[in-house]
Parts: sequence; structure tokens; C-alpha cells
Amino acid sequence: MDRLRAVLNAVFTMNWGSDLGAHQLLEEQFLNNLHSNLLLFKDRLPSAHGKSSGPTLSGVSRPPASTSKAPDSRISPLKRNIFSRSARLTSSECVDKNKTKVGSRRQQPQSSPPNTSTGPQNVPQADVSQSKKKDENIRPPEQQQLTDSDQRFQALVIVLQKTLTERDEASRQRRELLQEQLLLRQELVSSVASCDRLEKEKEELRAGLEEALHKLQKQHQTDLLELEQKLQAFYQTEQDKVHLRYQEEADKHHTLTQQQVYKYFLASHEAVKLELESAHVQQLQCVHQQHEQTLEELRKTHSQELQSLDSSFKDAEVALFKQVQELMEEKAELVKKLEVEQQRRRELAETSQKDSHILYLEQELESLKVVLDMKTEQLHQQEKKLMEFEKLTEKNVKLDESLKKAQQENEDLKARMERHAALSRWKHWIIPAVLTLHRQLSTEQAVLQESLVKESKMNKRLSMENEELLWKLHNGDLSSPRQTSPSSPPPSSFCFQSPRSSGLYSSPPLSPR
Repeated sequence: MDRLRAVLNAVFTMNWGSDLGAHQLLEEQFLNNLHSNLLLFKDRLPSAHGKSSGPTLSGVSRPPASTSKAPDSRISPLKRNIFSRSARLTSSECVDKNKTKVGSRRQQPQSSPPNTSTGPQNVPQADVSQSKKKDENIRPPEQQQLTDSDQRFQALVIVLQKTLTERDEASRQRRELLQEQLLLRQELVSSVASCDRLEKEKEELRAGLEEALHKLQKQHQTDLLELEQKLQAFYQTEQDKVHLRYQEEADKHHTLTQQQVYKYFLASHEAVKLELESAHVQQLQCVHQQHEQTLEELRKTHSQELQSLDSSFKDAEVALFKQVQELMEEKAELVKKLEVEQQRRRELAETSQKDSHILYLEQELESLKVVLDMKTEQLHQQEKKLMEFEKLTEKNVKLDESLKKAQQENEDLKARMERHAALSRWKHWIIPAVLTLHRQLSTEQAVLQESLVKESKMNKRLSMENEELLWKLHNGDLSSPRQTSPSSPPPSSFCFQSPRSSGLYSSPPLSPR
């Protein structure tokens, strides 16, 4: 405290001269600010450090020493904030000089008992031990609150005791300072002269210090540049070394990762290859089974269609042959009748006796000629139908040949697929070629299946046409000759002529003339 007051006096004399009233007012304001700052600081200590009472006690005894260095420019921002807050809070309270003196006189008898006691630090320790014993029987949350409140109260008690003792000492020292102030007034005149002299020396020292500072700044800048260059060179060399090490480690890790990736890909490739082989074998088996089933079904349907076509063709051929024989017999009879009628006409011409009966016979003869023409047309139509049946048989033969070719191609494909399976078993590394060959085989098989489907459709269509022709043969041209006209042929007749049947049945009809 003596040092603090000496520093305060020196500061006051440097700034405000030897005015005693101003000295007293500033001293009281500073002490009041210090007191309020201590109170604020003690209020904050229990909330931040509620569980430890030891550090609060040690921190309480230090604020006066720390505040003594307030005029220094190196004070921390926390202390500056506390000092400014205390100045704001106590500026309104410390204006009146008499009130502060009365307050200090009232606080002196209250602060005297703690000085006579054994010490301010022994009381809170006993209170703390008693409060701990009392709080052991209380529940945990209430006990925590009680301990916090006890610690805060103890801190406040200690702060109050400390501030009161310091207040008493400050009042005593203030009285001493008043006496010293009288002496200082006498020395003030001499101090003013010394101050002027010191100011001149200060200016001279300031100029010299500024020059020295300027020189030191230049030297510092040069030293900084040299250090920067050295550090840059050092860091560059270190960076190159670190880069080389990093590059070597990166190369090592790269080679290791490549080896691991290669091993992983080999393992995965073998696993995928085995899976593809198993899937390929299963697909080949399924395709073989489907191919055999479709071939068996096509063979069955083709044999059934051939049998039905053969039976229908034979029946139609027999029926047509019978019809042709009947028509030939009718033709022979009609030719005989025609010859008889011609002879009769000759005889009648010779006799030149014409009557109504002769005219009737001539009309009958003309009608017989028309009937002969119609019968010849029917014979030609039957020949055309026979030609159509022959063409259908030729188409069936061609279809049989194409089916045999398809079967041979299927057998070739089976052999190729077996070879491919053998190659895939023994040569696992030719997976892409095997896949392409499998795709080609699958495409060829699809094309063959499409061709088989088309041929089966053609067979069905031809069988339908054969059935239509047979139906037309049985039900189309069996009407009477007088009901059909010679100018309208049946719609089912085709314009085909066979060289074999044209020679047999192409004899022209006998004209009556």
C-alpha cells in the first residue's frame, strides 16, 4: 500500500501539480473505485469458481497490487475493463467529499474486530468444515446449492474484511499524506523548475531515442530480410527433402496398391469366370433341351401334316380319276349319239323332208354340242386341279428337304456347341471369344428357329389350301350341265397347264359339221 500511495502521489504531482484538494478528491475516487471493483470481482468469483474456495482467497488479496499499476500502458484489457466499469459505477457516488468521509468513519469500528481476531482466513475454514458436516445429511441437489451459496458468502466476507482493513490503512495514510502535502507545497516551487529542466531533458532524450529507434528499426528490417532469406533457403531445402521422401513413399504405396488391385482383380476375375462358366453350362443345357423339344414337336407336326396331305391327295386323286373315267364314258356316248344324229340328218337331207320333228332334233343336237363343250371345260379344270396337287406334292418334297437341312444344321450346331463347351472347360482365358461365339450361335439358332416357324406356317398354309381344293372338288362342280354357263368358270380354278395331262386329255371335241 505504501508503494501504491507513493506511485499515486507521483502521478498526481506530474499531472495536476500541488493542489491538495484535487489530490484528496482523486485519492478518494481511486480508493472508492478500487473498493467497488473488488466487490464486483468477488461477486463474479463464486459463479465461475463455485467448487474451489482456495483460489478465491488467493485472488482476493492481489487486486490492490494489480490496480497499483493502472497508470502503466501495459495493463491487460481485463483490468482496464474492470477499472472503467468501476469508474462508471462510482463516479456518481464519490462526488461529495463529506459523504465518503462519513462512510469511512462509520466503517472503521465495524472493521476493527476482524483485525483483532486471529486472522480472516481461519474463520471461513471453520465455517466451511461446519457447513460440510451439516450438508452431509442433505440431498445431493440441495447440498450442491448450499455449498455454492456458502462459498459465495465466505468469499464476500473475506473481500469485505480485506477492503475494510485496506480502507482503514488508506485513511491513516491519507492523514499522513496531508501532513506531507504541506511539505510538498514548499518543494513545489523547486519541483516546477526541476520539471521544466526535466521536460527539456525529456525532449532531448526523446529526440535521441527517436533517432536511435529509427536506426534500430532500419537495422531490424535488414536483419528481418536476412532472416527471411535464410529461412526461405532453409525451408526450400527442407521442402525439397520432404517432397523427395513423399514421392518415394507415394511410389511405394502406388506399387503396393497396384499389386493389391491386381491380386484383387485376378481373384474377382476367376470368381466371375467360374460363375460365367456355370451359367454358360446351364444355359447350354437349357438351350439343348429347348432345341430338342422344339425339334420333336416340329417333327411330330410335320409327320402328321404329311400323312394328312398324303391321304387327302390319294383320296382326291382316286375321286378325280373316277370322275375323268365317267366323263370319258359320257363323252363316248355323246359322240355316238352325235354320229347317229348326223347320219339321220344326212338321210333327212337326202329325202329333203323337213317337218317339226326334224327341227326339234336339230335343237337337241345343238344343246348336246353345248353339253359337250361344258364337259370338255370341266375336264380341263380337273386337269388344272391335278396339276395343282402335283405342285403341292413337289412343295411338300421341298419342305421335307428343307426340314432335313435344318435338322442337319441343328446337328452341326450341337457339335459346335459341344466343341465350344469343351474349349470353355479347358481354355478359361478365352472368355471374350467364347462369349462372342455363344452370341453367334444364339443368333444362328434364333434365325433357324424363325426359319422353322416360317416353314411350319407355310406347311399349315399349304395344308389349308389342299383342304380348300379338296372341298371344292367334292362340292364345287357336281351340278347339272344346263344350270352352269360355259362363259363362267369356277372361282377356284387356276390358270395352270401341265404338259403331262395336256397330251392325254387335249383331244378336240368333234364338231357336227
